[in-house]
Amino acid sequence: MKKLLLLVLLLLNACAPVVTRVDLSGVDKSSSVQVIDLRPATEKESEVFSLLITSKGYGIYRHGDQTLDPPMTQLFRRLAYEKLAMGGSVMPSISIYHMVVYRNIQSTLRKTVANMLGGTTGAATVAENAVNISQSVVDRDQFEKSGAKEYERAFYTNAENPGHAPVFVIYIDAAVGKKRVFVKTMAPAKAPEGQNAYSLAVQSSIQYYLSQYVGN
Repeated sequence: MKKLLLLVLLLLNACAPVVTRVDLSGVDKSSSVQVIDLRPATEKESEVFSLLITSKGYGIYRHGDQTLDPPMTQLFRRLAYEKLAMGGSVMPSISIYHMVVYRNIQSTLRKTVANMLGGTTGAATVAENAVNISQSVVDRDQFEKSGAKEYERAFYTNAENPGHAPVFVIYIDAAVGKKRVFVKTMAPAKAPEGQNAYSLAVQSSIQYYLSQYVGN
């Protein structure tokens, strides 16, 4: 019974929504930029894909808009303005088709549960290898095909994450003016002491997106 209660607490802790505050220096001058949010409604909401340990969606979560303050769309607008509205030029409108954050801690939870059921002392602590951030341009058609099993968008290959460490998987499909770009970022879900992994992952994903415009 004690182990069962510990497992329940573990799952509740992993699922509990936490609001992450992102503090940026300077004054936000991007309020004049029009943002057209065309995302599917589901991408704006948090979701736990499965609590069943045998499910392929177990340990995978979608982080909704309410988990970030300010929301990712507002961060995107500000960083886009600061990066692209150089020399006081007029910033074109922004259309957002997809902007969604997934967290995949499937391997960690399964290892922890297995250790707890096996009676291992201190099982809540499970060691993993570190994972490097990886970023790429996305095939839009392939992304759309995974819609029926949305949790698959948070999957990674052994080459991408050989230690199966916890990761954030972030997609941004947006157009600044007439140019539309779709990118993916996979970033560590753990950060050095004093830093927030969620905030770092989101800001890195936006900066990578914006890098597709600079020099083009």
